[in-house]
Amino acid sequence: MGTLADSIPAAHARSAWAAGIEPLREAFPLHADKLVRAIAYSYIEPLPTPIFIIGGTPTTRDALADALAELAGEIERPHIDPLTFAGVRRAVVPGRPLVLTSAPHVSPRAPLSALDEIEIESFVSFATPLSKASALIIASSQTIQPLSAERSITIELPQRPRSLQPLRSLGSEPAAAGRRIIASYLQQNAPHLDLDPHGINIARHPDFAKPRRLDAAFYLGDTILSTLGLDAPAQPATSWLGEDDQIIWALREAVRYLLANGGELTDNASQTKEWVIGRTDHRYLYIRPTEALPFIRAAHGDPTLSIKAITTTLRRLHLIGTKTGTVTARIGGEPTRVWKIPADREI
Repeated sequence: MGTLADSIPAAHARSAWAAGIEPLREAFPLHADKLVRAIAYSYIEPLPTPIFIIGGTPTTRDALADALAELAGEIERPHIDPLTFAGVRRAVVPGRPLVLTSAPHVSPRAPLSALDEIEIESFVSFATPLSKASALIIASSQTIQPLSAERSITIELPQRPRSLQPLRSLGSEPAAAGRRIIASYLQQNAPHLDLDPHGINIARHPDFAKPRRLDAAFYLGDTILSTLGLDAPAQPATSWLGEDDQIIWALREAVRYLLANGGELTDNASQTKEWVIGRTDHRYLYIRPTEALPFIRAAHGDPTLSIKAITTTLRRLHLIGTKTGTVTARIGGEPTRVWKIPADREI
């Protein structure tokens, strides 16, 4: 994404964060945290969906779009004339943000708006040029269908801002300069961080549902910002993930904790050990829910989380190889109920 600027000290970046992001939070308190995490993610992978800014007034829409453009590392905004779908595709530079403050014109009789058309194209075609932009940000007076809004980052602004002063602060030169410094800092550091590979796999996987991919992108963006010392991490750290993935993360953490603290997996049905939490072979991992449940609850933060709820999540995400949930397997020479997880589907 352009040429790296001179190395930016962490303390300088933190000061820039206060100057550039706090006005964004003040002006758009309901949306800022999600958006800055999305933009942070865009420095390691293209966002899985566009960002649409609708509602409000031209002033508020453009103010938010411009602030995000600065944060996303926009170098120069292309002039697309005429503004057509083909022109938008041609304007995409892979790995760089594309920011528009209007959308291509469509006939008033058209069943879908330009935003719907763009969302659908990015949804059905992973190879579209639109998916190559690090972030595709469009502010428009056009409307969007609920399904398209659900599958994208759609920010609907109130018709009138509560006050113009936050917008003035947001658009001030110190705030804009702060966001540009943060962009350079993210550019030079984010690609080199050691991030959760499970989260990356979900966020980039073209076959996963867009809301799930977006939640993983927010989670990774949160990790980027907290690791670089720019913003406090979410509590718990997995709270940006979708509900199902929060459970899977807790299960994974629980199994790791058990194995690190004396829990063992046997290699066959008859082998016994002091504290057996399951067994493994070249095809499956068999985990005893009764052994893991207290630790999953602790990792998840929900003392009422049930084996049934965890099993339902595993089945919904195709992480267990049976439709019935738990199955009977012999562990330590005795039959017991287990989650039978295919070895090629990492929990």
